[in-house]
Amino acid sequence: MKIAIIDDEPQNRLVIRKIIEHNCPQLDIVVDEGSVEKAIEKINSQKPDLVFLDIRLKNGTGFDIVEKLAYSPKIIFTTAYSEYALKAFKVHAVDYLLKPIDEQELISSVAKLEKLLAVKPPQAAHAYAYTLNGEKKSIGYDEVFYFESAGTNTYLATETERILLEKNIGEVEKELPATKFYRTHHNYIVNIKNIRSIDVKRNGQINLANDVTIPVSQRRISDFLDFIRHTNVS
Repeated sequence: MKIAIIDDEPQNRLVIRKIIEHNCPQLDIVVDEGSVEKAIEKINSQKPDLVFLDIRLKNGTGFDIVEKLAYSPKIIFTTAYSEYALKAFKVHAVDYLLKPIDEQELISSVAKLEKLLAVKPPQAAHAYAYTLNGEKKSIGYDEVFYFESAGTNTYLATETERILLEKNIGEVEKELPATKFYRTHHNYIVNIKNIRSIDVKRNGQINLANDVTIPVSQRRISDFLDFIRHTNVS
């Protein structure tokens, strides 16, 4: 597998290079670059399968590079800044590694990518099925913003309405695909695709695309960020 390492700090590129050379002999480093413009040119020329990509660069960002590529390589972001995690996964990043880069985390990311490439995912359902007033209905997952506990019942919230389901939130959680929804709080399950931003500095809050704010319980913050880091937001 051909790879590129993009970081404006030579020492950071060297750290990744050494980890790869010592642990991942199947990877062939074909681009090693720190300039946004040169990175775009070299990646488009060499067409690596995987790009280790820093986010904040001296003359731009990693997202600037992604936007100007002529094809779609797999991306593993390597950065010192956690606040770009959601945006990274919205461009279908394989992983998001925080600096200083941990050797085992990088090796695990490569293994995760190889597993994804080797296994064709099964066709997944795209809608949530429920019964309302005795009538069977369904709603596309993308239309669901969150679920909110209402005692023994649960509200299903879309952008414009709230539907009362006659089942508790624990039952609902079991029916949802774990790659699309996350239970951030005892009373809430959110659709990760409809998250606009995440703020973990104020007791944990998620701001949804419809301007609703959902809490993240303190004990779930770490697991939630790890979930976001390892899940493609699509």
